[in-house]
Amino acid sequence: MVSFEYAGKVEEFTQGYILKAKKFRGSYVRFKTLYPEPIKGTEIVEYYLFDPKDEPVGILFILHGLGTSNIPFLLWMATHLANAGVRVVVPILPGNFTRVAHGSVSGKDFFDSDVERATKFWEQSVVDVLTIIDHVKSQRLWIDNAYLFGFCLGGMISVMINAIRDEFKKTILMTVGGEMSTLMWHSPTLAFFRRSVEKLKETGKIKHFIEDQKKMKEIFEEQLKSLKSFKSVQEMQNSDIHPYLKLDPIAYAQFVDTKKIIFVEALFDKALPLRSRKLLWYALGKPKRYIIPSGHVTWLPLQFFIARFILMNMGIREFKKQMEILRKIELEEKK
Repeated sequence: MVSFEYAGKVEEFTQGYILKAKKFRGSYVRFKTLYPEPIKGTEIVEYYLFDPKDEPVGILFILHGLGTSNIPFLLWMATHLANAGVRVVVPILPGNFTRVAHGSVSGKDFFDSDVERATKFWEQSVVDVLTIIDHVKSQRLWIDNAYLFGFCLGGMISVMINAIRDEFKKTILMTVGGEMSTLMWHSPTLAFFRRSVEKLKETGKIKHFIEDQKKMKEIFEEQLKSLKSFKSVQEMQNSDIHPYLKLDPIAYAQFVDTKKIIFVEALFDKALPLRSRKLLWYALGKPKRYIIPSGHVTWLPLQFFIARFILMNMGIREFKKQMEILRKIELEEKK
């Protein structure tokens, strides 16, 4: 069974400045996870806070993608948005970057052939982000003009968060897909999953629900039709649907307010099969969608434009002023 339940609150935490700029300060915050069964190496929650020195015009949570390489780009974007007056929080999801499980590889565990292990990382990701939200509120840093930006894996987690808590005015999903049976068997990013399945077949330790690609797809095809019958997230999680479907953003999409979602799709996305993107968009109720001429990750070096897009959607009153600040930053970096 999948569960996002947790108890208690953050009693102790450490926080230190890692960056002091003219218009903002960057901090690094750590505390023990409230997830009841963390795997070794993921016990400490970590997030970066970029706080404008002047009164912030909004708060943005940025959830990164699978692995490590995308995180420095998103941290860079966070500093630019902080320069423009936005308070930015960047959680590090368990199993990634500096929170890799002992003996594992960054990003791998979310699509482990052992579904019980994979479930722990999805559960803990949701719990840790919700705990960070609680902690930010306890520090009186929360702002009503709150937005969420999720890239790839972070976007999938964002759908789950929206399904169980109404915290953000809007959520921007950046190159996000669903439908696990398609992702696992066709995404080039998840080739490691297919290799692990083959090794398990050789040892005879393979689970019956992932052994046959065709059968798994047929099960998903049938059970996707039954998702509408569930009246709540808890009812879906407690059901007997495929265990990987319970980790699929499509299963949570019907519990998300369509009006609060902005869907950004990359035209040349090879990491996420078209079916994966299309099914999630439909499951979310066909929210407002933008299609950009890039690949899954090739937009990352063009974050200046994404930052402008985020500010525009946040409806910041001093939008023109913030844009001028961003343009000046860009010009200074080109010198």
